[in-house]
Amino acid sequence: MRENDFIAWITAQSPPTPAVRIGIGDDMAAIATESPDSGALRGTGVLSPLVLLKIDQALDQVHFDLATHTPREAGRKAVNRCLSDCAAMACLPRAILISVALPQSAGDDFARELFLGSRDAAAVFNCPLVGGDTAIWNQRLAITVAAMGTAEHDPIRRSGAKPGDIVCVSGQLGGSILGRHMTFTPRVAFSQKLATAANIHAMMDISDGLAMDYPRLLAASGCGGVVDTRRLPVHPDARNLATQDGQPAWRHALSDGEDYELLFTLAASDFPLIANLDTDVPVTAIGTVTGSGPLQLILPDGTAISWPVGGWEYSSPTNDV
Repeated sequence: MRENDFIAWITAQSPPTPAVRIGIGDDMAAIATESPDSGALRGTGVLSPLVLLKIDQALDQVHFDLATHTPREAGRKAVNRCLSDCAAMACLPRAILISVALPQSAGDDFARELFLGSRDAAAVFNCPLVGGDTAIWNQRLAITVAAMGTAEHDPIRRSGAKPGDIVCVSGQLGGSILGRHMTFTPRVAFSQKLATAANIHAMMDISDGLAMDYPRLLAASGCGGVVDTRRLPVHPDARNLATQDGQPAWRHALSDGEDYELLFTLAASDFPLIANLDTDVPVTAIGTVTGSGPLQLILPDGTAISWPVGGWEYSSPTNDV
């Protein structure tokens, strides 16, 4: 079963409940908690405030490779993968929990380094590690990170894109496998700036590649869209890979994945508000949201084609574009 199909099946088996304000399908879930003085416990009150929740895992030889990466680097990436989802909803991470399944060969120094990498990654955002679990088994290292966060405003979801919106990305895309997939910093601070500077209609982070994640955002919003490859902010790493494998650099920007940049939409009239929001984080308009029509890609020669298959899905990792 493909990952997307499995998630769709799980969603169908998970009926909504009043306290679940945002359920399966966004980067984080949002749960309304009962305030003791609101009367909610007596059946008459209001559920507030929202608590946002996320859980993510990182596996040896999938998300990192202990043959070349240190335990500290693995711990850092595991936490940052999870906190990138906080950025995707303009949420402030407040605490994390970590569960690790350590290989039997791991000694005390290994475990300590793993902890320090995890702790230091979260500390960048004043987000304490408050608990977790450890186990030892005869398999490779597995790290699971759960994050709890809050939002000063309504969390930004994937489902708010509107026809006529400008589609934007932060940073540059492609070639992360050359090292950035281990060293990125989640766009938590930048997403807070976005949320206060303009009305962002929809947002998610790019973890599985633009080729995979943009259709997810549009499907959640019930829209179509177009992206122009000539506008893609191609990272120099993608250009380096292109010289090695002969693929166009824009293909790498579209499908490599693990960029952990933000993909978002907003009204065209609001784009000037965020175009130069942060000199350290460039923003590029790469396309537009349309009605319910098909999703299209504009090639470098100006030809429009149907959206190609690409990006990362766990049952079938591919760069087939």
